[in-house]
This record gives sequence, structure tokens and C-alpha cells, in this order.
Amino acid sequence: MISNATRKGLVTGILMILAGFILQLSGTPDNSPLHFIGYLLYGAGIVWAMYRTKGNKTFGALFNEGFRCFIVATLLMVVYTWIFWVANPKKMDEAVAMQKEVQLKTPGDRTPLEIDQQAKDTRKYFIPMVIAGTVFDFLLIGVVVTTAIAGTLSLSKKN
Repeated sequence: MISNATRKGLVTGILMILAGFILQLSGTPDNSPLHFIGYLLYGAGIVWAMYRTKGNKTFGALFNEGFRCFIVATLLMVVYTWIFWVANPKKMDEAVAMQKEVQLKTPGDRTPLEIDQQAKDTRKYFIPMVIAGTVFDFLLIGVVVTTAIAGTLSLSKKN
């Protein structure tokens, strides 16, 4: 049987993916602040999972509910991220090319040949790096939000 928090994590992850699809289909630029809506949905989903917890309102019980929610939502976002970049190799090439341009303008102690080799290596490891960043971002945000809300809710129930 799926727990309530796991179900809410699924809903949260699906809403985040839908927001990503809508932003992508509408042609929203990658640097637009609208892309933060996914993080807003993520935090709201965690709060929703914890706020409606019935019964035990201790910090540990509340954190457990938030943890279940954010782990499921993070897993869905990792799968979405992987599918997105595998399905959009042109977008990946554009990102690597932009990074290469920036490095060529400010080479520092690297030669153009070294910068070219670094771009090839970046292309090779792009998807694992993006997925690692996604995992780290969402787990960190999930822990911070869950800890803050669990602490707040457990203290408010004691008063």
C-alpha cells in the first residue's frame, strides 16, 4: 500500500514535470525566472504532505512524511531530467557550445586546444553531471524545507 506522503510526492513530481513541459512548449527562455515554478511546486508539495499528517505530530513523524514526499518527487525529476536531455541532444550541444564560447573569450591559462578538448569531455559527461546536479539540488532543498516545516509544525502543536 502506498503511503499518503508517497502519493503526495507522486502528485508533486507530476505537477513539476507538467510545469516543465508547459514552459518548454511555450518557448520560455532557459534563464527565465518562470523556471523557478518547479521549485515552488516542490516546496508546496512537501508542505502539503506534512501539514495534513494525521496523528503523531512529533518532529520525527513530520520529517518522515516530508522525506517520503521529497524522495519520490526527486526520483521523478531525475527520470524527467534524463529523458529531457536524451531526447534533446541539440539543446545539449547548444549548452556545451555556449560554455565553450565563454571559455574562449576568457581563456585564462588554457589554450584553445585545451578548451576544445574540455568541451568534448563536457559533452561526454553532460547528462551524468546534469543528473547529479538535479539530485543534489532537490535533495538539499527537500531536506531544508522538510526540516524547517517539521520543526515549525512540531513546535506549534506543543503550544
